[in-house]
Amino acid sequence: MENTAAISALFRRIAPRYDLMNRLMTWGQDLRWRRAASRLLLTEQPERLLDLAAGTGDFASIASHLIPSLREVYLVDITPEMLAYAPSKKPHREGLHWHIEVADAHSLPFPENFFDAVTVGYGMRNFSDRPQALREIYRVLRPNGMALILETGIPTSPLWKAIFWVYFRFYVPFLGRVLTRDREAYVYLPESTAAFPHRESFVYLCKEAGFSSVTYDAFWGGASILYKLRKDA
Repeated sequence: MENTAAISALFRRIAPRYDLMNRLMTWGQDLRWRRAASRLLLTEQPERLLDLAAGTGDFASIASHLIPSLREVYLVDITPEMLAYAPSKKPHREGLHWHIEVADAHSLPFPENFFDAVTVGYGMRNFSDRPQALREIYRVLRPNGMALILETGIPTSPLWKAIFWVYFRFYVPFLGRVLTRDREAYVYLPESTAAFPHRESFVYLCKEAGFSSVTYDAFWGGASILYKLRKDA
């Protein structure tokens, strides 16, 4: 499940139940983690935001509700069936414009230094060439801009790590089969999490892409991680 077309096909199949699965898998915490990330942008006062791998629009919606400075939000995903659910989540706020576009994270259709901030919610694992996707995020982000990347993680506590893997490798695929009739999609989730370069390994990739400052916070004992990337002024 490494190429872009196969991953897009997977998300096309599960799009109708994607939000429900996220709520049940994380006990609703995925929305809380997106809110925590969005609040970090309040002091940045971004006017133009890119939500990459936007999916059904949860991250963009939360950011749009919480950040009053936003004027333009670009929701970009490679799977139109996911983006089809996003318009209904747009806040009714004067002066706020949403632009929903189908595009590939490895070759973004935007000029350099175009965005004040970038968010990626649980999509970095799905990019077939992560270094290239990070270079594209760096390219389109303005100097001194911030990128926030939420991603699944692996707990560091031995006990919690063991519980987490049992939950992730058995319960989540079972839930996926019951709710979406697509067990394969939710077998891919723990497999891609295991293969992802977590914590310092991902920090290294971000710095190789050009980001001068990269830090991270862990949620749920490390089951979810928020990476905070800063582009040089």
